[in-house]
Amino acid sequence: MESIITLSNVSKSYQLQQVVKNLSLIIPEGSLYGFLGPNGAGKTTTMRILIGLIEADNGEIFLKGKNIKEWNKSLFNHVGCFIDTPSYYPNLTAYENLAYIQKITNKPLSEVNRVLKITGIFHVKDKKVKNFSMGMKQRLGLAFAMLNDPDILILDEPTNGLDPEGIHEIRNFLINLCKNEGKTIFVSSHNLAEIEMMADYIALINQGELIYDGKLDDILISKEYIVKVKQTEEVIQMLTSRGLEITRLRDGKISFKTDQNKIAFINKQMTEKNVDVYELTPRKRTLEEMFLDLTKKDNPKKVVGLYE
Repeated sequence: MESIITLSNVSKSYQLQQVVKNLSLIIPEGSLYGFLGPNGAGKTTTMRILIGLIEADNGEIFLKGKNIKEWNKSLFNHVGCFIDTPSYYPNLTAYENLAYIQKITNKPLSEVNRVLKITGIFHVKDKKVKNFSMGMKQRLGLAFAMLNDPDILILDEPTNGLDPEGIHEIRNFLINLCKNEGKTIFVSSHNLAEIEMMADYIALINQGELIYDGKLDDILISKEYIVKVKQTEEVIQMLTSRGLEITRLRDGKISFKTDQNKIAFINKQMTEKNVDVYELTPRKRTLEEMFLDLTKKDNPKKVVGLYE
């Protein structure tokens, strides 16, 4: 998969505090890329740098192989963004807010109804934005980002303030844009469960430093396996004789750690011993577990490259 956005050793400081520290990312074209980190980790600053709202102290950013400084205003022919809390004209309606942007950029007004429909707020297009709920404002922010059908969406906490149904709708909307329309979506979120359900790749930063970047599945897969059998004691003896540490779980289950390439042999051994195997599955870590583990204060910096 080719890169559509590349950050190379990007740094940013405010006064004496370094907010982003030599950050390098490769965002594959057509991916749904989750950008994670605790509050104050540097996510929003990175996204602002990415679209030229603020300038990095060091480093380079390339979009479609071209340095972002060379794009100037034409960047927004390709990129739609929703950064931090979007600004609106509160005394104008949703339609008027969007139409205003189209008029000053000399773009077609037909886009306005299109984005209002796909973000689910067409029915309130004539309502003043000051009377919108937080969730409706978030949807309007997405509508702004979707104007003129950009190739790339950069979204900062797009489901913030939405109820569970709204989160579900936006998640499916973003997945559809990525999988069926080929959009590249770079999205930050504190909702780890949501990112886990939709992202292909993730990057995790902490205190401005990259902790992990790569495929989501790669970091969630652990070497721990769970087995449930009828002959529990016999299997425990078999596993311990191979030097494996086991843990007894509830419901007669056993957990143990080993390499994936050894699982087939262990299963074959149990079959040869006429063991009744009811379950043999890898234990998949949740994104929340991974997040908490990698952001522990005593955890050494651990960076996994995208293509490793």
